[in-house]
Amino acid sequence: MNRTDTVYTHPNRIADFDVFLFVLQGCMQVIEEGKEYKVRANEHLFLKSGKQHWGLPATSPGTTWLWIHFHIPFDRNCDYRVHMPLPEIDYYQLDHYKYLIPMPKYGASTFHSAMEHRLKALAAAYAIPEEHGMTHISIRVFQLFLDLQKEFALQSNGKERKSGSTETISKRVMAYLMEHCEQDFDSMCLAGHMNLNYSYLSSAFKAQTGRTIVDAHARLRIGKAIDWMLNSSHNVSEISEQLGYSNPYYFSRVFKKVVGESPSAYMRSLYRT
Repeated sequence: MNRTDTVYTHPNRIADFDVFLFVLQGCMQVIEEGKEYKVRANEHLFLKSGKQHWGLPATSPGTTWLWIHFHIPFDRNCDYRVHMPLPEIDYYQLDHYKYLIPMPKYGASTFHSAMEHRLKALAAAYAIPEEHGMTHISIRVFQLFLDLQKEFALQSNGKERKSGSTETISKRVMAYLMEHCEQDFDSMCLAGHMNLNYSYLSSAFKAQTGRTIVDAHARLRIGKAIDWMLNSSHNVSEISEQLGYSNPYYFSRVFKKVVGESPSAYMRSLYRT
């Protein structure tokens, strides 16, 4: 924990690590790439590695803050997704975790009331050497950031529900698709249910999720197929029929496109209950 008893100026630097800053008392003034932030008590700020940040003599005496320096492993050869996985359709595959998590750059929330306690607990753990200590701390920091991201996402969703935003639309579309995943997709029925133009629905859904509605519907059906493969004695033809596919060969093509192998090959690799 840091505290300044005089007017403080944040150092001018380009760090090779990311910074999470949380102010307990007072107000910290920071400039990153020309944009000024005034981080007040119970507010946070992320500073990105490789970007210049500095300050003016504008941080007031008595300002107290906690911070975390961290590194984000980033493979420049990896094609990370910019949209988070949809929990309804993104069952685990090898590339499941290859996506970017949008963190709230700056702000405050109800979650911040517990932030001081969690950060001080991390600092106390850091001061006590133990086996795998840094690994445990890294996991706790990652969980802290996920909780922070979730809180801001909930805040954002609340505002978007009031404005009828694309996120609200995408959730309503997913609810409809889940209810009708054992039927062939019908864009007109969806548009009628939503009382919205299908072209608009399709664009809004793609903007929010990174997927088309047709792809989401197909993945929901394949997810259901995998669940039956794991928890029933149905064969491929029976599963295909229960999912509403009129042709088991077409089901096999869709399954292979989504999963990467045929349903029969996938079933041979499973431990079934």
